[in-house]
Amino acid sequence: MFETHVDALYLWVGLSAVSVAVLGVVAGLPMTAPPNATATAATIDEVATSPPGSVEKRRLLADEWALEAGALRLRNDGGTAQAGLTQYAVAADSERLRTVLDGTAPASVYDSPAAFRAALDRARARNETWRPAPERLSIGHVAWGGVDVTLVG
Repeated sequence: MFETHVDALYLWVGLSAVSVAVLGVVAGLPMTAPPNATATAATIDEVATSPPGSVEKRRLLADEWALEAGALRLRNDGGTAQAGLTQYAVAADSERLRTVLDGTAPASVYDSPAAFRAALDRARARNETWRPAPERLSIGHVAWGGVDVTLVG
């Protein structure tokens, strides 16, 4: 009545193999969730539609970020997330643009609105580049001499 059946050995070996396979799948799953690009894009759009001089900071749970025409991309170990932007934004990727984003008037950093526009055009050309993500993303709406832009950095 309590004899070992030959089929039981095969059952245990098969069950062990399945258990190891399931453990491998679970161990391969990402430990973090993908970043929340939608909320960050909403913050960028909110600042872009606010009066010039508006500034907002948003905590960023991502390893890298990039702006492209009409979209924000964020990525971390959990994956890549993308969200659309209704307003165009420029990544403040130079020291001078970051100074303007930090609150310094563009007139104190650039010689003319044309020089400011040229710096923005150069930054727009590099917008799609993946950059290391800061802990907090700063967003500012800047207007000077006919140049109206939303800077992100």
